[in-house]
Amino acid sequence: MKTFSWWENITVLFFIAFCSVCKVEAQSCEDIFKKMFENIKNVKTLRTNISTTERIDDHINRAHFAVKLNISPYKAYSKDIDKGVELLYLEGKNDNEATVNPNGFPYVNLNLDPLGKTMRKDQHQTITRLGFNYISEVLFHSLSKYPDVYTKYVKRDADTVWDSYPCYKIEINFTNYTFTQYTVTGTDETITKLAARYFLSEYKLLTLNKISWYDDVLKNGKQLLMPSAYAKSTILIIRKDNYLPVVMRIYDDKGFFEAYTYTKLQLNSSILDTEFTENYPGYHF
Repeated sequence: MKTFSWWENITVLFFIAFCSVCKVEAQSCEDIFKKMFENIKNVKTLRTNISTTERIDDHINRAHFAVKLNISPYKAYSKDIDKGVELLYLEGKNDNEATVNPNGFPYVNLNLDPLGKTMRKDQHQTITRLGFNYISEVLFHSLSKYPDVYTKYVKRDADTVWDSYPCYKIEINFTNYTFTQYTVTGTDETITKLAARYFLSEYKLLTLNKISWYDDVLKNGKQLLMPSAYAKSTILIIRKDNYLPVVMRIYDDKGFFEAYTYTKLQLNSSILDTEFTENYPGYHF
């Protein structure tokens, strides 16, 4: 039996270690997305800070929130870090309305519909879409539409760091992004229903077609413009340790559309039931 010298043993060990690293780092975009979709399903709770940047008409709205979230049953608390406005929403409770501390006039708590005109004014998303589930559904649908998506539309850029964590950077560019005409054929069609059916941005559909509100019933036979995908291009920063998309920058035919970033992310840590009540210490409802 052959005996290896110390140099040969070190060489063999180095080769094995090198191959192991290459195997880890040589993941394809498809592998990364599969793990991302899988890991998002395993998120039960999160604490995080979320920064939002959204194009509203011809200007950019920015906001920063401290968030606590329980996925099922859906319970959410958020505080606008800059304005001090607090929101508390428990799905199926309080007539399905959110409790709002406006931190100013009218100086009393408000109970508001999360999908109503007051809470949805000048923003793309709602408190019912905190976390990663909504973006996961949109991405999964967009990628599933094309059998050759990972060879034609998705590419992996140089790795990066976000919030002190090593991350993958991936770009999705739908070069065939376009608009088609859609004819309303039902009697109860709304922008909300169409966006949900085709995994499109409600805000984009609303403004593109100059509709007054998301839940306005559309007239039978009305012609609408429909984007072929939620976004023309998307940049994702995905953490390597948990495969969650902590940065999402989204572009449409006009350029920048929206961005959502996560920092100070804590996953699946215990969140007390009392942290989703108005009287929890530190809240000001």
